[in-house]
Amino acid sequence: MPDGLRKLAGAAAVATLLCGVAGAASADSELRRALSHVPAKVAMDRNGIAASFVGLSELRKLYAGDPAAMRLRVNLGGSDTAKAFFYSDEASWKDSTGLKHDDIASFTEYGTPPRAVVIWRFTEPAISAPFVEGLAKRGFSQVNGIWRNGEPMKLDFTKRSVTNPFFGPLGRASMLAPFASGVAQSPDPGAAAEAGAVSVKTSLAGLAPVEAALDAIEKVAAQGSVLQAIVLTPAIWMQGDDVLDMMATSPTVDKKALADKMAERAKRPPTPVSLGVVIADVETKEPAGSGVVIALPYGDCDTAREGARIFADKWKNAAGRDGQTGAQRTGREPAVTVHQGKEACVALLSLMGAPDAERGNSVLRYITGAIWQRDFKALQGG
Repeated sequence: MPDGLRKLAGAAAVATLLCGVAGAASADSELRRALSHVPAKVAMDRNGIAASFVGLSELRKLYAGDPAAMRLRVNLGGSDTAKAFFYSDEASWKDSTGLKHDDIASFTEYGTPPRAVVIWRFTEPAISAPFVEGLAKRGFSQVNGIWRNGEPMKLDFTKRSVTNPFFGPLGRASMLAPFASGVAQSPDPGAAAEAGAVSVKTSLAGLAPVEAALDAIEKVAAQGSVLQAIVLTPAIWMQGDDVLDMMATSPTVDKKALADKMAERAKRPPTPVSLGVVIADVETKEPAGSGVVIALPYGDCDTAREGARIFADKWKNAAGRDGQTGAQRTGREPAVTVHQGKEACVALLSLMGAPDAERGNSVLRYITGAIWQRDFKALQGG
């Protein structure tokens, strides 16, 4: 079977596995708690991105609450809500939200704009009730259980504000669905309501492959913290696939060119499609270090070992569009381990080292940049 078709077949098998392995995740890390409010269905999102997480509580601990240092570290906080948080002072943030910066434990975003959802998790459940009580004073009214400060999906440029998370730079109204430890925010009331009703068992964190990936990452971060994370879906393997791209973009495919591509592909087998990917920005204390931990959950450990081997080989040898490999770009080589979970086996690749001089995370910046550009060769394009 051609490698491109093998990828598609692998993705179909993954879809079947993901649909039937919901489990009951524990709540050990803020990352796990946050993903427990994200619907499980995003695990098969076709754009390859399931969710992104920013752990504000852990960032505050690491950087002693210094907002400039926190902003420098964060490169997954792309929502208007996260930008408002980082670029508003304490007074303007409290005026807009009724909250202190320190009241927010994390932001987690999923979905496609303009119907994307941002999950706010509070540092204490007791914060939720006074927050909801104060919404009416901030222009919100309740309709069918959802708090709204305007018409769904409607823009009002007179209300735009980059430091107000409930309007943002376009003046788009917010729909809020409060839950026990936070609130789900979206311009779409249906999306907000769905997020507000998610339970652990119906969540992304409740899927056995994701649960196993989180278990493995939390072991690495046991003496440290997870500051950011991105969860990818099996569709990420379709990005940057030179053979599939050729077949999709050319009305008539040059048979010789296709044969050449397939011959080239045969020399570099693709990383086996996993049941998703969790990529975490990790800071450890013992030994002191920072970097990225990548968890690839598979159905069995033999496949996990093969996936780890091929990923590590491609990280070292497969050059991106700039002619450099992941190892050359970051100066890091992955340490590979295999973690046996309850219903999945995880290939765990740790790209850890001395903290960056600028107190950021250059390894995560390289990986996420490659993903945005469809050029993360360790997973994509054979």
